[in-house]
Amino acid sequence: MKRELVKVQFYDPDIGYENLWASQLSKGRYRIESIPFFIYGVSRGDIVIASTDNEGRLKFHKVIERSTNRTLRARSDRLVKNSRRRKKIITDLEKLGSDVEELRSRLLAINVPSKVDLQQVVDYLTRDAKISWEYGNPASLNKE
Repeated sequence: MKRELVKVQFYDPDIGYENLWASQLSKGRYRIESIPFFIYGVSRGDIVIASTDNEGRLKFHKVIERSTNRTLRARSDRLVKNSRRRKKIITDLEKLGSDVEELRSRLLAINVPSKVDLQQVVDYLTRDAKISWEYGNPASLNKE
């Protein structure tokens, strides 16, 4: 049985708002199902607490259980100009075991499951793809 997805709104004063898809687990508890493009400290699979505001939006409060997923982001104007290169990078990342979501052909949100060698993905982005990237969820790197 497939769960209906809802949007949970995250806010960071330096970044603004980002809505992430989530599945409801119980009242007030949601599992993040999409990869964050902008918000830090959250990864796909994390369990969060959220509640409905006066306008009916689900607002994020806190992470209560971390997944073992790691979030990376890659950004380049060259991705927009060269769709073949962008598609190759996405395919290569998927072959390494990562999931990738794309925003406006310029930004890639990359989910690296715990079973995937993070260093291999980082090396690929740095040396082979020669693309600027960052950690979107450094907290998940310290998981035991």
